Amino acid sequence: MRIPIHLQREIARLHHYDPNSSDRAIAGTVGMSPSTIGSFRRMLRKQAHEWSAIAPLDDDQWRDTLGTHDRSIAQRKPLPDWQWVHTEMQRPDATMEQLWREWRETCPEGVAYTQFAVGYRAWRKNLHVVMRRVHRPGDKLFVDFAGRTVEIRDPAGGPSRFAQIFIAVLGYSNYTFVHAVPTQTTGDWVQCHVECFEFLEGAPCWVVSDNLKAAVWRRSRDELVINPTYRDCLHHYETAPAPARPRRPKDKSKAEVGVQIAQRWILFKLRDRVFFSIDELNKELRRLNHELNDHPFKKLPGCRRSRFESDERATLKPLVQKRFELCDWRYQVRVGNDHHVEHLRCFYSVPSQLAGERVDLRITASMVEVFRGGRRVALHALLTEPGNSTTLPEHRPVAHQRVLEGEPKALMQWATAVGVSAQEMIGYHLNERRDPANGMRAARRMRDLARDHGEDRFESVCRYALPLNITSLRSITSILTNQADLRPRPATPPPRMEHDNLRGAQYFGD
Repeated sequence: MRIPIHLQREIARLHHYDPNSSDRAIAGTVGMSPSTIGSFRRMLRKQAHEWSAIAPLDDDQWRDTLGTHDRSIAQRKPLPDWQWVHTEMQRPDATMEQLWREWRETCPEGVAYTQFAVGYRAWRKNLHVVMRRVHRPGDKLFVDFAGRTVEIRDPAGGPSRFAQIFIAVLGYSNYTFVHAVPTQTTGDWVQCHVECFEFLEGAPCWVVSDNLKAAVWRRSRDELVINPTYRDCLHHYETAPAPARPRRPKDKSKAEVGVQIAQRWILFKLRDRVFFSIDELNKELRRLNHELNDHPFKKLPGCRRSRFESDERATLKPLVQKRFELCDWRYQVRVGNDHHVEHLRCFYSVPSQLAGERVDLRITASMVEVFRGGRRVALHALLTEPGNSTTLPEHRPVAHQRVLEGEPKALMQWATAVGVSAQEMIGYHLNERRDPANGMRAARRMRDLARDHGEDRFESVCRYALPLNITSLRSITSILTNQADLRPRPATPPPRMEHDNLRGAQYFGD
């Protein structure tokens, strides 16, 4: 199968979240043909894999489980005369499926129905026929930045900034959200979506946006690359991007009209206002936004808010409890020979067997995640001081672990975890002996003995030996071997009777 792995995952995820969505809807999101989407979804239905079972798989396991190795062979099939199809479609009660069946009787090797329908619609675009779109409740949210900006003056007299106005409109109810941010960068773009979903108290099935870099990295005829941070944000809220085609404003007509209405009803009222902060501007935008949503329709009953509350709010997907945390991605980062990766002059460990390989980094405000082949292999807290490093013990090779375990600090940490007597015994050999080299060797050997006989057993021997002033390695080994501490001890004689008439040895000594 020629579909890239990351697109296979996206198709499978969208199919799981919305099994009733059409192939063309998913095709518009991932930038592939609906027939390819349909064949892949039919394969998923036959195999009946649960998304929770296949989502954690890495790339190789994914191919083996679903059988999506590249074995496809491109085939070109005959196409019908689209002018004949269009002429027949104008006749009463004509359907595209019936025309396809009649054409296939004369051309059995022709394209299938899906390619027939897609090809006809593509040909029909040249006729400039405008199709009226009917939006379902909770289906699509149209988003865009307004062309106008609002000046934010510096209270100290410095240069002014110009706030960007984000507009979001639900397709069914026209319920509108307006928010101001400093720039149109990825961080502010994602933050606008988070604020919008919280304002709506839910998320739609699809988010239709323009092709700005914060949303779409690259788009061609055969490939659509979504900004990873934007994709993760929508994935977090269980929705999906559906970017409009380049230079096709009708694909997001709701957003275009929403921008026009917001500029006329909101920004025009603020033309003479002076703002000194983004928060001050957003407070005023929120007030005017409520007035806009409460304004009655001219040709429909009610207003945007009433239509949203009655028909669309219940159809939105509920918000997750955890708010999305903004993240950044770095791809194909090389792992050094010391099994560490570098980010902003800080170093983070990965499993030692990945030394020299390429990994992907996902960076949030507090964490750094390392991925290899679609699977997370390391998780670290984000370091802020350049030059610092963090290394997890399980990432070290066995030889490195043994070297570090032989250091005095590691020996004392181990002894402290075993018990008080073991800590005192190891502390004597590391700190009180006159020959530190032999003391280190004795402490290492005692740790090996504890691992062979059990740490509880070693603690018991130390508890027995210390009162008797026994500390040598040979004596400890002998006690463990002969189990001297487990033998019954001789009974002690009863204490001598004390009485005023008994003078004792001291009297005679004097």
